[in-house]
Amino acid sequence: MRVKQVLSKAALSSLFVLLVTQYAEAASAVLGIDIGQEYIKAALVKPGIPLEIVLTKDTKRKEVSAIGFKPSNTPDKDGEFNFPERLYGADAINLAGRFPHDVYPNLKQLLGKLADDEEVSTYSTRYPALKISKSQEQGTVVFESKSSPGGVFTLEELLAMQLKAVVGQAQAMAGPGTGKIRDVMLTVPAFFSPEEKNALTQAAELAGLKVMGFVSDGLAVGINYATTRTFDEKNPEFHIIYDMGAGSTTASVLRFQGKSVKDVGRFNKTIQEVSVLGVGYDATLGGDLFNEKMAEMLANDFVKSKKGVAALAGKEDPKKALRTNPRASSKLWREATRARQILSANTETFASVESLYEDTDFRSGKLTRAEFEAAIAEYEPRITKPIFDALEAAQITLDKVSSIILHGGAVRTPFVGKKLEETVGGIEKISKNVNSDEAAVFGATFKGAGESGSFKVKEIRTNDNSPYAVSVKFLKSPTAKVAKTSEILPAGSAPGAEAAVTFPHKTDFDFDLGYHLATDSEPRPLAAIKATNVTISVQKLKEDYGCADPGISTKFNIEINKKDGIPATTAGWVECEIEVLETSEKKGIVDNMKKAFGFGKDKDSKDSSASADSSSSSSSASSESSSSTTSAAPEPTPTLVKKTMKIPLAFTTTHTGIPRLSATHKEAIIQEIKAFDTFDANRRAVEEARNELEAFTYKARELLYEDDFIAASTDAAREQLEGLIDEAGEWLYGDGYLAPLADVTAKLKDLTDIQKPILKRRAESKKRPELIKSFRDTIANGRTILAALKPQAKDELDQLEEAAKEAPKVEELYTAAEIAEFEKKYDEAEQWLDQQVAAQAKLQPYEDAVVSNAELEKKSKEVAKIAMDVLMKKVKVAEENLKKAAAEQKKKEKEEKERKQKEKKEKEQEKNKTDDSKPKIKDEL
Repeated sequence: MRVKQVLSKAALSSLFVLLVTQYAEAASAVLGIDIGQEYIKAALVKPGIPLEIVLTKDTKRKEVSAIGFKPSNTPDKDGEFNFPERLYGADAINLAGRFPHDVYPNLKQLLGKLADDEEVSTYSTRYPALKISKSQEQGTVVFESKSSPGGVFTLEELLAMQLKAVVGQAQAMAGPGTGKIRDVMLTVPAFFSPEEKNALTQAAELAGLKVMGFVSDGLAVGINYATTRTFDEKNPEFHIIYDMGAGSTTASVLRFQGKSVKDVGRFNKTIQEVSVLGVGYDATLGGDLFNEKMAEMLANDFVKSKKGVAALAGKEDPKKALRTNPRASSKLWREATRARQILSANTETFASVESLYEDTDFRSGKLTRAEFEAAIAEYEPRITKPIFDALEAAQITLDKVSSIILHGGAVRTPFVGKKLEETVGGIEKISKNVNSDEAAVFGATFKGAGESGSFKVKEIRTNDNSPYAVSVKFLKSPTAKVAKTSEILPAGSAPGAEAAVTFPHKTDFDFDLGYHLATDSEPRPLAAIKATNVTISVQKLKEDYGCADPGISTKFNIEINKKDGIPATTAGWVECEIEVLETSEKKGIVDNMKKAFGFGKDKDSKDSSASADSSSSSSSASSESSSSTTSAAPEPTPTLVKKTMKIPLAFTTTHTGIPRLSATHKEAIIQEIKAFDTFDANRRAVEEARNELEAFTYKARELLYEDDFIAASTDAAREQLEGLIDEAGEWLYGDGYLAPLADVTAKLKDLTDIQKPILKRRAESKKRPELIKSFRDTIANGRTILAALKPQAKDELDQLEEAAKEAPKVEELYTAAEIAEFEKKYDEAEQWLDQQVAAQAKLQPYEDAVVSNAELEKKSKEVAKIAMDVLMKKVKVAEENLKKAAAEQKKKEKEEKERKQKEKKEKEQEKNKTDDSKPKIKDEL
């Protein structure tokens, strides 16, 4: 924990730049994904990539939320499923005109919904070609399709395929050396229920991903807003994140403020805090609702037109016939979307659809923005209501809000922008400081990077918010017939909030955990909890501690999970309060210091998680220790102390909401997705091989008319090659159009087997003269060195002898025999080269060379090495001679010095001897 605190403190020096920590050599990548109803956006952070949008295969920054299946062109094989081709994004949408029954757009709105829900009915009306049915296992949506090996696709499987495609793009962007990307942080609307989150989690797991957590769209935008800003602790700022996408609208009131918190040791640090105070939303108001109005306008225009009347003649309800026709509905929706987007930038446009209904083309009259705004005027109150709902939930007024930050594609609709300006009191309060398309995905990725532990980022603490209240439902007694429902955590509680709920039961019992909105008449089921040892634990409290029924409480802890925001039961226990006789003692300085540093506990402290047995033994041990060490002191006065004795409860939790995929079904889907992946990989390999073969035929045909290629080949070889080129071209667009990979590569090999030798002869013919010249130059240079070696070697030895006259004799650099050997090698090399050149001159250009260019280069390097060996030996011998001469000179100088010192000493001794032999004369007074 201390390491993380230090890193967080260091990260405050950076406002936005995300740095890779040095202690994680192989930090894993983190992927943030914003799964919108209309578009999917993803951002990646990894060592070397600070924070970047993941581009689609078309290098776009967002991918259309759609998947389609294009029927295979290969003939069916007995007993084998013929896999279709999967298409994503815009490619899938383009497929809808031909195969509307196998294109699945905007699936997000179906997450966590039962097949009988109103949202599913609306989706089915909007996409009539899709065959929606009810899952027998879950009761949720499945799609009947011949493109599935099992005949149906679950919603989770289709979303998993889309997520896997996004991860594939991220993996390609991360490059080689990056481990498999698994950790993802997902954005969700603030109103997403536990069932919707569970469905999304299952889709991610089917894609092989690990969900780090969920972050609401509004909070994600707020995080992105805070990364480049700092806020005052005493004067927090309030902003509203208004997010209108394709399928829904949310308004989130956020508080931004700096906060001084405890850091390592005695130091404090300032962090940024972003908190969601209140949320308002409309789960069905968005761009798709506007598209529906535009589609209605176009349908009315068509059925009233002369061509439309003729095409729909005889239909009881012409408009219904048009809107329920799969192809017509798909084409109309696509054109309606395009027309609405144009009217966001222009005041008028036209709509045009080729073969809208039974080969009848459609061209609308002039469509104006004013007409469109009149059509959507009924939604005006719904546009601003989320703002006031959010303010009410946050318990603040609009005048305290600094700005409204816009996010989502539909906020660019002029009608929406105008109503927002009127509501907040002018355009100056409308903030455009964030990217309205990418702020959420950047915020989610930033949060994921911070929570991964592999990166250090600017520390931003967050508090999300849920519009759902949490409740428990139970029978007060075994004989009760009506269950009691109690709200335990109010709407707006943040992830991590918890409550200890007291139940009146003293025997084993069950209760239900649920969640609800203010408008719900009954809680929505989430889990059933069965307590299994209440009776035994209550009896133990009575027997061991003398507790009575009135004083015994049964409690369960309910917590909103910090990771996914889903309520769960985390603990249960029974407890009672008893009085224990204890002796009070004065604590010394050492005891107080122990307590301050957490090395000891006060006897009166309560541990809510400790069992009754451990509390009792701890108290007994303390008493014994006290009596043995204070025998000489006055006996302390015993006092009654209240203690809470607890016994943990065992319980089981059973999911009672929408059933999750069984392990068997989940594994079957995973294997099916892998089978699709294998087919796609093989299909891409075939396409690449076909493209290579096609390109080869074009290039090879050009070569047939090039002079140097003609010279290097025989007439027969060119005729054979030309025949194979013609055959391959016809085969590619005929029988070979559906050929497997092995057949395509075999055709390519037939062509390259003929062409490759010709190209080799041509290339070697061009380069050979240069190599021969280089070879001869190498021989000539070597002989020059040998010729200069003899006199130079002798002169240098003479000079060396003059420099050290008394130095020992040194060996010559080379002997005459060695020089002769070197000369012989050059002669042999030249003779070999002359023979090869003479033999090559007798060959025709289309015949294979006597010796390859590679062999010529190898021989030339061997000859060059002869001269190098000569020079290196010369240098080494000269250096060795100089070293020997220097060492000998040093030795002589040392000996000369020692000789002189010895002579000097001997002279001094002789002198002293002479002085001693002279007669001494005494001086007399």
